Amino acid sequence: MDDAQLAAYIRALEALRFDPIGRVAYLVESPVPGRHLLRAALSLEVGIGCPGDHARRHAPGREVSAISLEVLRALGIPPAVPGDNLILEGIDLRTFSPGDRLMVGDVVLERSDRPHHPCATFRARTSPEAFEAVARTGLRGALFRVCRGGIVHVGDPVRKL
Repeated sequence: MDDAQLAAYIRALEALRFDPIGRVAYLVESPVPGRHLLRAALSLEVGIGCPGDHARRHAPGREVSAISLEVLRALGIPPAVPGDNLILEGIDLRTFSPGDRLMVGDVVLERSDRPHHPCATFRARTSPEAFEAVARTGLRGALFRVCRGGIVHVGDPVRKL
């Protein structure tokens, strides 16, 4: 592991500033494991999440995954690489506790009680330094359940309810 790169990533992540209202920057669908497609719009359904995602993604408590665009930019990671459904700009996902709700366009999501820790797959898709930096700062993102489904579009407003 490159300690200098890790330190630079942590400094960049700790310097990030977020807003109370954000927007959808990118949408990602994963039809098969490891294949991530950028979309202009995604359907999100109660009890399923993104119906276009492969079956392993349809797990209770992790119907929809999200990460902040600011985190990806600070780490130099392209938006589709991690595989999160929602790439949100302006929202600090660390501020969401289990049960907190997020309005994305007309869709309502609820923060799951399942943590969204970086995993071996995140490490393999990014780098050991990016993995460690998000682990140390708690900026991996968040997992959500769909409370009210609908279509989410790139550019839709995002706010905590």
